[in-house]
Amino acid sequence: MPGPLALLETVGDGALRFVRYVGGIGALGADTVRHTLVGPFRGRPIRVKEVWTQMVRVGPRSLLVVFQVNFFVGMILALIGGNILQSIATGFTEYVGNLMSIGIVLELGPLLTAIIMTGYIGAALAAEIGTMVVTEEVTALRTTGLHPVRFLVAPRLIATVTMIPCVTVLGDLVGIFGGQLVAQHLLGISPTVYYERGWDQLGRDDIWHGFQKSVVFGTIIGLVGCYQGFQVKGGAEGVGRVTTQAVVSCILLIVAADAVLNYFLLFQ
Repeated sequence: MPGPLALLETVGDGALRFVRYVGGIGALGADTVRHTLVGPFRGRPIRVKEVWTQMVRVGPRSLLVVFQVNFFVGMILALIGGNILQSIATGFTEYVGNLMSIGIVLELGPLLTAIIMTGYIGAALAAEIGTMVVTEEVTALRTTGLHPVRFLVAPRLIATVTMIPCVTVLGDLVGIFGGQLVAQHLLGISPTVYYERGWDQLGRDDIWHGFQKSVVFGTIIGLVGCYQGFQVKGGAEGVGRVTTQAVVSCILLIVAADAVLNYFLLFQ
């Protein structure tokens, strides 16, 4: 059993590392915003071609896996929700559309899409930038007068913040469609009743809150992935380590941010 002093040192060291980590991500985000907004007025704009390349990478190329996951999650939610509603009273199953619209748009759609994009994009950003650090490409950029944040981070962060909400919206539609198939073929609910119930339940604020979540999650994925890439030490083993840390950190921060956002968006 460690003594009180050793326990205090362990807790203090963990707290300092957490503050240093969050501070580093915050500093990287502030530097990225500065290069994005102020850089063009100083003759150092973000490369539009690189932004477009990253947007294609984050958006269209990730749609298939996002659609697959959201489709089956929509079916699962409809199965569970329909079973629960059937057990409450006869005729309650027609309210499964209400459950699906709120559950997918407000919570499961943004959260699951963000977790999928963490493994698909967040890990790729960390591995890509980490490899550049190991091969000293980042040092070469600094030597030639190109700031790594403007050249590497800003296009990737703009792409994640812009495209992840778009992917989330499309994933929401696919998830709701998956639930509709279950509602129609297993619960005997017509598509008209299903979509009318869902649309009546879904308010403008719910759609806006889901969109706000996806923007925050996209920011977390872009910043954490890039930040972890710059922290690599060593060779290929170091790249693998920071890639794993990026995925784990992104998921933890996304879940924590989701809890905080739910409190402020729903109860404040």
